[in-house]
Order: sequence, then structure tokens, then C-alpha cells
Amino acid sequence: MNKLAALFLALALVACDRGGDEPRVLYPAGKFALTDQSGAEFGSTQLAGKTWIAAFFFTRCPTICPKITRRMKDLQFTAKSKRINVRFVSISVDPENDTPPVLSDYAKKNELDTTTWTLLTGDYETVKKTTLEGFKVALEGKADAAAPEMGIMHGSHLVLVDKAGQIRGYYRTSDDHEMRQIMVHAAKIAK
Repeated sequence: MNKLAALFLALALVACDRGGDEPRVLYPAGKFALTDQSGAEFGSTQLAGKTWIAAFFFTRCPTICPKITRRMKDLQFTAKSKRINVRFVSISVDPENDTPPVLSDYAKKNELDTTTWTLLTGDYETVKKTTLEGFKVALEGKADAAAPEMGIMHGSHLVLVDKAGQIRGYYRTSDDHEMRQIMVHAAKIAK
């Protein structure tokens, strides 16, 4: 079984385990340092002590990424209205295109509230290592305008991370119930 297939299988098994009131600790998200939409260094150090939700996307994505961004935007609205202390982080899997100015423009165009939502980029190898090894989320390929899906295949699950940097769950963006569940779990571990 190749690495990608193994990652999908592990993700499917974890996504099915929703028992208990508070999501169990799965494994560490890992240490990482990337660059935010303003050009500042941002990563696990800045997120220490905070509950947060991570997503993987790219600004030129023609398919799932706009839906992921809408889901994150809805979750951010819910968190603010219910006073759930959670941050949001979107990591670009197309860092060669998604520079800080591109991410900043994307945030403005999509009316993203960057007071609690940070968009990140970095060199491709660091992003790939962070995605695959830290978050255990699928990522394969580099941008190619002539290829289907722009040549990039990446996971569309949102990842819930606790204050200690431990992954607490994976939630399918295509599932309304799981989008409600991630906020329930975020509220429980954010206390």
C-alpha cells in the first residue's frame, strides 16, 4: 500500500471514531514555522496555548478549496457568535503561487476575518512535510495548469488541534453533521 493510500485509510478510520464527549488525543500536529499573509513568521509557536482548526487549500484551486474556505468562514462566524475561543489556520499547498501578497488578496476578495484566521505559505518542502508528517493529511503533486485539479491532490478534512498542539480529530468538509461536531468538540477543548 503506498503512503497516500495508507494516509487515506488512517484518516477514514479516525474520522469514524467520534465516541465520548471530548475528542481523544490522536497525536501531535508537530512543530512548524511558515509565513502568514502579512509576511510574518507564523506557526506552532504562535498557536501554542490555543485551540485551532486547520485546513489545506490553494488560491487557484478550481474545485474543493472554495467550499473549504466557505466552511471555515461559517465556522468562524459560529465560533464568534457562540464565543468559542478558537483560531483558524489555512495552509496553502501551492506555496510557489500563494505568496503572502496573494494570500492577503485572497483574504480580502473572500472577506475573511484575519483577526482569528491566518493564511499560511512557505517553501514547498516545508509545507509538504508539515502536511504529510505533522497533520497526516494527503498532499501530492505541484501546480500544473494543464492537469486536472491543477495537478494538486490534497486532503479536504479540517483538523482540530488542542492547546497542547495535539490533533483531536479530522472532520469532512462535505458532511454537515461533522461541521457541527467540530464546533462542539472545539468548544469542549477550548475551555
